[in-house]
Amino acid sequence: MALPLGSTLTKILGATLASAVLAAPAQAGVIGFETGYGMAFGSGETYSEAGFNLLFEAYDFEAVGSAVGSIIDGADPFACVDMACPVGNDSYYYGAFNDSIIYVTSQTAGQRFNVNSFDASFIGANASLGGYPVVSGLLFIQGLLADGTSTSVRYNLLGPTANGFTFNSYVTPSAFSSLDFVQIAIYGMACDAAGSCSAFNTNQGQFGIDNLELTAVPEPASALIFGLGLAGLVAGARRRKA
Repeated sequence: MALPLGSTLTKILGATLASAVLAAPAQAGVIGFETGYGMAFGSGETYSEAGFNLLFEAYDFEAVGSAVGSIIDGADPFACVDMACPVGNDSYYYGAFNDSIIYVTSQTAGQRFNVNSFDASFIGANASLGGYPVVSGLLFIQGLLADGTSTSVRYNLLGPTANGFTFNSYVTPSAFSSLDFVQIAIYGMACDAAGSCSAFNTNQGQFGIDNLELTAVPEPASALIFGLGLAGLVAGARRRKA
C-alpha cells in the first residue's frame, strides 16, 4: 500500500530535513550488569555492556590487580560478607569497594554520550546497621568533555532503614545530562555523623550502582547521512506527485 504523497507530507519532510542534518536519532543503552554475575574485578580490569566499556581502578592507580569490586546478585542475602550491602534489589548490580573508581567510555573510539539516570546505594563497611549517619555517603559523577574540561554532579547516598541500605533512583539534572562527554568517572565518599565526607583515604567510599542509562550522541557524519536519506525521500515524493 502506497503512502499518500501530497503537499502536506512534502512540507513535513522538508521541514524535518533541516533539523535532521544537525541531529540524527540518538541511541540509548542501559548498563544493568545482568550478564556478568559472579565476576570480580581487580584494578585495571574492564567490563563491557550496551556499547560501553567500564574500567575499574584503585584510587591510587598503582595497586594493579588489587580487588576493587564485583557484580553482585541482589537476591542473594549472603552476597556480601562482613559488609552492609543493599537490600530490595533482586537483579544484579556492581559493587564498588575500597574507594575505587569506575571510568566509562564508549566502545566506539571518541564517541560522545550523555548521562541520563542510574540507581545507587551506599555499601557499608560494617554489617552492623546502627552506626551509620542519615547521609552515609556521597556519589560523584565527573564528566570529561572533548575539549579537556570537566564538570561533576553530586548525590547523597542515604543511610540504612531498619532492613538495610536500599537503592534509590537518580536522574541527572538537565544542565549535566545535556553535555556530551567522552568519559565519565564515578566514585564515592564516606560520611561521618558530623557530616564530614572524605574520599580516597578510608577505603569506605563504597557504593552499588545499577541501571546506568547513557545515550550515545550521533556524530556529525551520521547525522548528515540521515539527512541525505530524508532528502531522497522528499525528492521522490515530489517526482511522484509531478
